[in-house]
Amino acid sequence: MKFLIFFYIFSFAYSGYMQDVDEISPNTYKFRYRLKVFKGSRLEITAQLRAIKNDPKYAGIPEEIQLELNNLFEKVKNQAFPKQYRKNAISFLNALYTYDEFVIVYNDALQKVIKKLKKDIKYIDFKLERQFTKSKIALDRVKLEDSTNQKEIVRLGEDLQKSQIRLVCHRWMQKKFENYQVSTVVKEPDQLIKEFKKTEAAKVFLLFKEKKTAEIENYLEHQIIDFFYTKSIPEIDLDKFELRYINKI
Repeated sequence: MKFLIFFYIFSFAYSGYMQDVDEISPNTYKFRYRLKVFKGSRLEITAQLRAIKNDPKYAGIPEEIQLELNNLFEKVKNQAFPKQYRKNAISFLNALYTYDEFVIVYNDALQKVIKKLKKDIKYIDFKLERQFTKSKIALDRVKLEDSTNQKEIVRLGEDLQKSQIRLVCHRWMQKKFENYQVSTVVKEPDQLIKEFKKTEAAKVFLLFKEKKTAEIENYLEHQIIDFFYTKSIPEIDLDKFELRYINKI
């Protein structure tokens, strides 16, 4: 009986010892990140990390951010010492999941900006048309009352052209924005929004990393107006527009 008790105790202790050996085996790496436990050989864990990195949801990562992630992943892949491997792997995962958090903030901010512009865009159209008509009236008055004042006529003519360009460009943008559905435009973007998101992602990511999230919406609002203005220039025809609010000028 004593022999059996001794045998069971020995077997249990030996089993526990073997588990400890497995935990500290130089060929076995183990660490926890958030709720997930990574355990296995270096190649096995590296394969798991690569699978996470290559998840389709990360396919649209901007080049600058992707380069940083690739560099961090290379440090993991090439590290043979378990302690440093774990440290590098956690740095890589931190960067990857920080990007996840950034995408949520970025999409939310851009959605709010588009919603705001959709709301304001008609009033802005009215203001730009009024500015255009004032410029036209001012030019016509000088031509009528002081036709020899060529310097002033040229200046007012340039002002009129600028206000006309702003108005027509705005209407090109307005047409685009009126077709956007706020609930889907960011996650299912057209080519313009997709390009804008990609163009601004690195800068917005920098603001996010610097904990300047309060500045993101204001930044995006200015940038998206400039972006659409630039895109509209080759598309507009200055001779084809109508006054909507003023019948006569």
